[in-house]
Parts: sequence; structure tokens; C-alpha cells
Amino acid sequence: MTTPLCLYSILILAVDAQVFPSVLTRIGQNSIEQGIILSFFFLLLPISSIFAGFASDRVGKKTVLVAGSFFLILPFVVSAGVERLWVRALAVLFFGIGAGAVEGQASALLTDIHPGRERSIVNLSQVFYSIGAAFGPLFISFALREFPGLTLSKLLYTVALVTVSVTGGFLLLKEGVRHETVPVSGGFRTVLSERQGRLLLTAMFFYVAAEMGTAGWLAKYAEVHLFVPAALSPLSLTLFWAGLGLSRVLVTFFFRNVHDAHLLTAALLLSLFSRIAAFTLNQKIVSMTLFFFIGFGMGTVWPTLVAIIGRRYRESSGSAIGLITAAGGIAVPIMHQLIGILSRDDLFGLRYTMLGLGIFSFLNLFIVNRIARELKIQRR
Repeated sequence: MTTPLCLYSILILAVDAQVFPSVLTRIGQNSIEQGIILSFFFLLLPISSIFAGFASDRVGKKTVLVAGSFFLILPFVVSAGVERLWVRALAVLFFGIGAGAVEGQASALLTDIHPGRERSIVNLSQVFYSIGAAFGPLFISFALREFPGLTLSKLLYTVALVTVSVTGGFLLLKEGVRHETVPVSGGFRTVLSERQGRLLLTAMFFYVAAEMGTAGWLAKYAEVHLFVPAALSPLSLTLFWAGLGLSRVLVTFFFRNVHDAHLLTAALLLSLFSRIAAFTLNQKIVSMTLFFFIGFGMGTVWPTLVAIIGRRYRESSGSAIGLITAAGGIAVPIMHQLIGILSRDDLFGLRYTMLGLGIFSFLNLFIVNRIARELKIQRR
């Protein structure tokens, strides 16, 4: 039951995470206001990830997952009742708390109960994330279009109700592998004091900056620059997340014997060149197709980095994976706010801002090479 429940929780988390970006395009927020809300969206995620990692190695991952999933419900209930911008911004702080706990510790629990298959199982978990992220926007667009009586408030209440099932599942969860309590120096300080640990955290920061920076603004880009109708603009996100999902499926089942460093290098190169082509050519069909390949190249990076750090710091997996989740979470509010500013027409504009995100993939090529030399990262 543990593995299916962790996979289901990550699926629902992915759907939940797509609700606010999709809704923002329908309530008249400009790029600055959208950047503010998306920044609040993950502001507490890094702090939550760190605290959840610290707590899970001491009180168990079940307790942390139950509490975290409860916090996923609150922003939708609050936002459904009050439509003011500042209320929505404050409400989604709760989502950051829940997301930090659930994503990090569900992944840590999976690595605990699948030793020797860390990369495959984390990639599989992210397949479920990609499915939720890909079909979440389409489901929202379909529901609002086909059911005129479905208001945004009712949609938010419905999402909250579905998320309750995750909390219920975790309440019934039997604790998986439980390591003995480790001192803080065995978790956070070890990761932060080792150069390999710091490189992994930096690589995750750069990756999430590129991934979430792309995902948060791709629908807006398709509508404004590729002239895709508003009702179809979420298709750009679906293609992006479908690419991520497919690459994770392939890595899970068919590329188990490929070295981590080789896999990461090939993935980063594909996403970088696809990004350059998509935002340079700026042609509707070509660019929309390339959005899929941007996602395909990026797909395995997050789970592979998580698998590497979980494997290296196995005795304190909650703390280690909490830290690397936090490293990615820190990137999210920074990038959404930065893109909201840089994408203004009087600065770089959205097109060149999206193109510029490729620098993070470029930098990660060097970091992966350094990690490969300092760590014996393996085929898993």
C-alpha cells in the first residue's frame, strides 16, 4: 500500500500545483500580479522541506506526510471564499508548507523501501507528477468550458475535497523503513559540509529554476507570442509535462543501466537545444512541438538528483532529500518574481526571458561533470 499511496499523493500534488497558474489567466491578473502570487505559491516550500526532513528522521515520515497533506487543502478552501489578490497570495503560503513536506518525504520514503532502485522508483514517482501536471490544466479548461455553472469557487472546493483523500490515505499508512534517530550533524551538516552535497543542491536549484520558470509562463507565452487561442493555450503545458512524463517512463523501465552522469548530460543537452530552437524560431507548430522536447530533456533530472543524494545519505534520507527539495523550492519564488519583471515589454520581453532560462541547463552540464568526478554515481 505504501508505494501506491506515495505515487497517488504525488499525482494529486501535481494537479493541485497547476490550479492557481491556470486560474490566474482567467481572473485578469497582469504579469506583475501573477508573479507575486506564484512567488507566494512556494515561498514557504524550502523552509517546510527542511523542517519536514528534520522531523521525519525523528518522528517518522507518516506523521510528517499526514500533516503536510492537510496543509495542501487549506489554500483552496480559503481562496474559494475570498477573491482578493492579497488573500490568495497569503492562502497559497499554506500550499508551500504542504508541498514541501509531501513531495520531499514521499520521495524519501520511496527510496527507503526500494534500496538499490532509487533512480527508477523516484523517476516513476515523477511520472505520476508529470501526468497530474500535464492533464491538470486541460481538466480545468474543459471543466470551466463545458460546465458554465461551475464557478472558480466551486472548482477550488472540488480540488480541496479530492486532496482530502491523500490525508486519509496517509492516516492509514503503515510506517515504512525507519532509520534510527540521527544527530543533526549526521543529516543537514554532513550534506552542507561536503562539496558533493553542495554541488547536488546547486544543480537542483538551477534545474527547478528552469523547469518551473518554464511551466509557470508557457501558457501565457503560447497565447501572447504564438497566438494560440486562450482556450487552447494550456496545450503548451500539456506537451511540456507529457515530455517530462515520457522521459521518466523510459528511464524507469528501459535505461536502468545507463550511468547517471551520461543520462543527465544527454538530458540537459536535449532540453537546452530544444529551448534555443523553440524560442528562436517562434513558429506555432514547430515551437509547440519543441515544448514537448524541452520537457523530455528535463524529465529525468529532478528524480536522478534526488536518487543520488538519497543513495549517498541513506541513513538520514529524510534530511538529505528535504534539503535538496528545499534547494529547488528556493528557486521557484525567485524565478517567478524575476520572470514577472524581466518579461515586461520594456525590458527583455517574455520570449527572450524564456530563452534565457537555458543558461541554467548550460551551467548544470558543468556541475554534473564535476559531480561525476567526485562521486561514484551509479546505474540504478
